[in-house]
Amino acid sequence: MKVPHAKLNPEVLEFYREAFAGIPGVHSINTKPDTGSIVIHYDPNREREFQHHFEQRTDEHLDMGKPVVPPEDEVDQLAGKIAAEAEFLASHSKLARSTVDFCKAFDRELKLATGNNIDLKIVLALGLAGYTFLEIGGTAATPMWVTLALFSLNHFVELHTDHRAELEQAQARAQALAAT
Repeated sequence: MKVPHAKLNPEVLEFYREAFAGIPGVHSINTKPDTGSIVIHYDPNREREFQHHFEQRTDEHLDMGKPVVPPEDEVDQLAGKIAAEAEFLASHSKLARSTVDFCKAFDRELKLATGNNIDLKIVLALGLAGYTFLEIGGTAATPMWVTLALFSLNHFVELHTDHRAELEQAQARAQALAAT
C-alpha cells in the first residue's frame, strides 16, 4: 500500500511494519521509504482475522499514547465514504448485499491476480475513460487522447522524480527526534 506522507516520514512506515508484524497470517513485510510504500505478504484466506488484529494493534497503539497517522488521501476518503454508503444500503436489501459482496470479491481477486497493481478503482477509471473516448472520439476540440496522454505523462514524471533530498531531510528530522 502507498502511504503518501510516509515519503517524508519513514517513522510512519515503521509504525505500520510493527503493527502488521504480529498479525497471524502475515508472511513478510517490506517497507520502501524512498517510495513511501509498504508491501505485506499475507494469507488472503485469513483476511478477516488480519483486519481484526490490525485494528486491535492500532487501538493498543493509541492506548499507549502514540499517535496514529492514517494512510489516506482524498481518493481513499471518498472511496471510504462510498463503501460506507454501500454497506448501509446493503444492510437493507438482499440485492444490494449481493452486489457489494460481488464487488468486494472481484476487487480482491483482481488485486491478487495483478500483484496488487490494479484494483477495481483503476478498472472503473480506465473503463470510463475508454467509454468517453469512444463516445467523443478524436473529433473533440481537444482530442481525448491528447488529454489522456498529457495526464499520463505528468503522472509518469511525478512517479519517477528523484526525491532523495526530501528523504534525506526526513531522515535527519527522524534522527533529531530520536536524539531528543
